[in-house]
Amino acid sequence: MFDGEYKHTIDSKGRLMIPSKYRDVIAGEELCILTAFSDCLSIYPKSTFREHTRGLTGISSTDRKRMRMKRYILSNTRETDLDPQGRILVSKEQREKAGLGKEVIIVGMDDYFEVWDPERYAEESIYGSNEEMADEAFELGFTL
Repeated sequence: MFDGEYKHTIDSKGRLMIPSKYRDVIAGEELCILTAFSDCLSIYPKSTFREHTRGLTGISSTDRKRMRMKRYILSNTRETDLDPQGRILVSKEQREKAGLGKEVIIVGMDDYFEVWDPERYAEESIYGSNEEMADEAFELGFTL
């Protein structure tokens, strides 16, 4: 499981150190970096990504609406591996799409994690009061 929030940096070559706790979860698996749907990078272990995208496999090429979504998702995904130092290479294009500079915030999201620009993350993650958050959790069906 990916959880927590970590401050990290991307070096001048585009390499991002993955938190050691996350490296233990990944355990040599390829990763998929998705730059769609959010103003951040979403990074999945390849097996988890395949579970999420399994429905894309059977889409008929004549189903234009679903093919458009398949194209959007897969064209915005890149595969990568951890290097021996526990880093991944994030392409310049991916960094630009997510608005990433040197400083980043890595956020665990259960079966994947996100990489955010700190300012974008602060705007996105403004929480209400504990009471408001409890009400929202209840409305979503969480029973913590």
